[in-house]
Amino acid sequence: MRLRRLVLTLTAAASLTTTACLSTPPPHERALINNELCAQEMANGDLQKAETYCNLGLEFSPQYADLWANKGLIAMYSGNKGKAKEFFIKALRFNQEHLQAYQNLGILYLEEGAYGKAHDNFKRALQVNPDNLESRYNLGLTFMKMGKKKEATKEFNTLLAVNPNVANAHHNLGIMAYEDKDLEGAYEHISQAAQLTPDAAEVWHDLGTVLMDQSRFAEAREAFGNCARLDEKNASCLNNLAVAQRKVALTDSALKELKDTQTAENSAPAMYLLARQYREKGLLTEEENAYRKCVKLDAKFAPCHFGLFQIFSAAQKKSHAETACKNFMKFGTSEEFPTEYTTCERFLANDSF
Repeated sequence: MRLRRLVLTLTAAASLTTTACLSTPPPHERALINNELCAQEMANGDLQKAETYCNLGLEFSPQYADLWANKGLIAMYSGNKGKAKEFFIKALRFNQEHLQAYQNLGILYLEEGAYGKAHDNFKRALQVNPDNLESRYNLGLTFMKMGKKKEATKEFNTLLAVNPNVANAHHNLGIMAYEDKDLEGAYEHISQAAQLTPDAAEVWHDLGTVLMDQSRFAEAREAFGNCARLDEKNASCLNNLAVAQRKVALTDSALKELKDTQTAENSAPAMYLLARQYREKGLLTEEENAYRKCVKLDAKFAPCHFGLFQIFSAAQKKSHAETACKNFMKFGTSEEFPTEYTTCERFLANDSF
């Protein structure tokens, strides 16, 4: 069972506030005002209005880096990544210390798989401000993508020393620990990520995977259950939930003791009782095997034939279900099993049409 690697980049800031280079003229007052209006409209989701204000501001101060960086964000949010990179690079031409231009340019390179360029931009952003958590997180993520786990671990640990509540950093450290077969480390970090983001289905999936490898089946069942509840169409979580449920049942001490007792007795009634216990636990394969052993020990034991009918009917195996029903009615009576007898009569009547 493998962890799904799902790692998210932290959201870039919407407004940009850095000082311009000394070599560029100070921005015009109207440029400052329009830059603020541009940022406000971006926050409101009106990119067209935001761009209008940015363009107007650039008419007053064409070398104002914040306006170019905001135009880069507008292009980024509009899906025009080529233009976004062009605008961020222009912002850096006018202000080589523009942290958010480096940060957002790095995100674009990271998304397109240009990890070397992404690395360079995130490193440059951290030179401007070593406390910038977004850039440090994304630098760690870039190292992960480059397969440099040692460097990635260093960046994530540095980030968590400043802010221990960054769930994605814990998640990524857990993924790397799992890949290195450090199950304790993986559990420590991914369980922390699950506590910090209880609505993240992927985190619960990965936690369940680690717990399964640790043979902590009941806890794994709970984790996969949370994942399935949050993402009802997640096939991996649904499948693993069933596997975990089965593991829990098979390792149940009371069931194991009953199995040993009934197997030692080796009679048809004992196998029937064991089969019904398997049914309660959802262990259909074991239930069917117990019924088969039951009728092998005593072919006339009617309840086991009906049990086989229930399994075959649920699995839509009509011919097998029909045979099991006929055997049940052959060896059982309506006085002994009124409900079961009626069920088989109806099934055979419907099946005849």
